[in-house]
Amino acid sequence: MKPWQNANDSTDASGPAESDPLLPQDVEKNFPKGKSSSSASQLGDGAGTSTDGAAGSGGFTGAFGLRAYMSSLEQVFGRRFLVMLMVVQHMLKGFVMALADAARPFLYKSYHVSAPQVQIFNGVAMTAWAVKPVLGLLSDMVPIGGKNKAPYMIMATIVGGGAFVYVGVTPQASLSVVAIVVCVFLQNLQGSTCDLLSEAKYAEKIQQNPAHGPDMLTFVWMGMTVAGLLAIGLSSFAIETVGPHHVYLICAVPAMLVCVPLAMGYMDEQTQTAADVAETRRRFWEQSETGFLCVVMLVATLTLMACGLFIASPYINCVVSLVVAAGVLVSFSVLLSPAIAKFNAFALIQTSFTLSISGATFYFFTDTPEQYPEGPHFSTFFYTTVMGVGGALMSIVGLVTYRRYFSSWSYRSLLVMANVVGSVLSLLDLIILTRTNVRLGIPDRAFILGNGALETMISQWQWMPQVVILSYMCPEGMEATMYALLAGCHNLGATVAGNCGALLLHLLECQPSGKANEGYQFENLWQASLISTVLPLAVILFLFQLIPEKPQDENLLRNNSATDGSLWQRFRGHAQEDTPMEVGGSELMPATANGL
Repeated sequence: MKPWQNANDSTDASGPAESDPLLPQDVEKNFPKGKSSSSASQLGDGAGTSTDGAAGSGGFTGAFGLRAYMSSLEQVFGRRFLVMLMVVQHMLKGFVMALADAARPFLYKSYHVSAPQVQIFNGVAMTAWAVKPVLGLLSDMVPIGGKNKAPYMIMATIVGGGAFVYVGVTPQASLSVVAIVVCVFLQNLQGSTCDLLSEAKYAEKIQQNPAHGPDMLTFVWMGMTVAGLLAIGLSSFAIETVGPHHVYLICAVPAMLVCVPLAMGYMDEQTQTAADVAETRRRFWEQSETGFLCVVMLVATLTLMACGLFIASPYINCVVSLVVAAGVLVSFSVLLSPAIAKFNAFALIQTSFTLSISGATFYFFTDTPEQYPEGPHFSTFFYTTVMGVGGALMSIVGLVTYRRYFSSWSYRSLLVMANVVGSVLSLLDLIILTRTNVRLGIPDRAFILGNGALETMISQWQWMPQVVILSYMCPEGMEATMYALLAGCHNLGATVAGNCGALLLHLLECQPSGKANEGYQFENLWQASLISTVLPLAVILFLFQLIPEKPQDENLLRNNSATDGSLWQRFRGHAQEDTPMEVGGSELMPATANGL
């Protein structure tokens, strides 16, 4: 039970869920020598082209070598683009989204929304992150004023900022729960649009400078973690001082400020000519399957959103989620190249199997003695700030330990280890949910901080290699769309996990809502936790077939195509036959000449 994981479960794929996701993050990698597939410079200790020993060093040196590290990034990627990433990734996604997420469960609690319904509403809000593929397709295919990214980000910022203002200024008596959910969706739409297009831009720059990719990812994710830490530190004071409604008004100011560097051209975009647009569209038509997949994701997200908003039944929401997920899984597996299809299948299955029960655990931890006499009775300060800061600090520990000890592991080995260790640690949650720790004399606060800290660190190890492989699977000229398709599937899985978790809570009669004397609602919560812990272990069975036994510094995309060798192309006779490709002793992409 991770300390930062509250009832909103608003994670993007860019974060351990993006998913979400929080989330949840990638970090620079200290690649072993001789492993770089795209550059002669290495990222091993002391190797590579460097400025004061930082560039390409795979990490900070001396007193963290921060000045040399930032100087290296500035030389490779440019100061203006780094400022843009600070505003979008650090301030918006790191600070604003974290602060709003901290206030959201308390906002729902003020309306006495039941735990299963909270999770369904959170699933609706999460669909804004799953709609990324359509946003990516529009930005790549339909530039505005010759720009693919900044105009869309500005429009999303105006809409998202307005949604923050609306929730912040509208009195509770006039603000319905459904209106809040719609506003949260629009806020997440701003976050997903700005996140996607900035990610696509730095993915493009990483492909141009692959040896510096880990440094860029470290800058993005470390800064986001620090910004989130600041937001969490302020959250309890803001919630208790102005109330959860007005926290959204505070968020509106930095959310709207995103427009400033965008209007100043800090996205570092080239103006697209008519010939450039025609060439991009031609390349898309050559891989028209990706356009079809964008339509599939749009239909999937609209279906889940409509179902969550207008149908309260956990049964229907769960069934619809599973059907939608199955349709998406089949479509992606048939139309994408085998290497990409396998990774996507793993990401969707893993996220969907990690059932969320955080709608109930929020009430378990924060209910007052009048609501749950036997409960932990965590204050707003402890739940949001102490637990949140502890989680953020352990996220940083996870980043550092990943870089130091696990960045040289293969994708498969690291994911197997992290999934096993994470599930074992999650079993310890049963101790506090059954109140066994109290009978053993272990204080609730000490237990949750200790166990939760370790779970947070492990979740970082699970997430980092997935961000790396995701960045390597974006064909040139289609970065936004391809990144969005893969990240969107991850976020779709988070919605599926939330809706299935809602049904699980409903079946176990665990439906707290912050009302008086609801202790009986938590009697079976430990069973829900056990099921949500055991299910992810099944993902390990898929790992050996879906994740390559490849080092994390190797670009996995070949021939700049997302569809070469797909089942659909082979069915139509468009793929060349060749001998199977052996990767780490396993056949990764049989019977194709062009794929990984």
